[in-house]
Amino acid sequence: MSTFHPNNVFEKVFAGGILLKGLSGLLEFIGGLTLLFVSPTQIHSFLVFLTQRELIEDPRDFIANMLLHSTLGLDYGGRLFIIAYLWIHATIKLVAVIGILKNQLWAYPFSLITLGLLMVYQVYTMLFVQFSYGMLLLTIFDIFILWLIWREYNRVKHTLTRQATQE
Repeated sequence: MSTFHPNNVFEKVFAGGILLKGLSGLLEFIGGLTLLFVSPTQIHSFLVFLTQRELIEDPRDFIANMLLHSTLGLDYGGRLFIIAYLWIHATIKLVAVIGILKNQLWAYPFSLITLGLLMVYQVYTMLFVQFSYGMLLLTIFDIFILWLIWREYNRVKHTLTRQATQE
């Protein structure tokens, strides 16, 4: 089968969402690579530099404080866990995105299952570890992407079945 070519609005939204997932997978891979070579102290110092002006203006700035706080607990084991998580997450996303964009039928169930499992982990983290509005927004976005993948998977299966019966 050929590569994916969107024909209507839903398919264009689907393609855009899939490309965003691919971009986030690429950024996660780069983030893991950065954590591998940059120490938590260097990351914290860089974030202090980035947020310095904002915190002078508003010492209670939520985003700046959240960024700074996120680097304080990065010990060796935590850092390795984050690197592994980012790389596994990135690999799953990139394999799924490439498979879908190449119209590989296996990529749709693979995407549905893996994204569904990652969403279960996200919900678990929000409920039992630490609630995060960012994680909530990501989960809502992932639900939308899951729906689009399911919709596209059914369309592709129907098209393949129709083509097979015509031959």
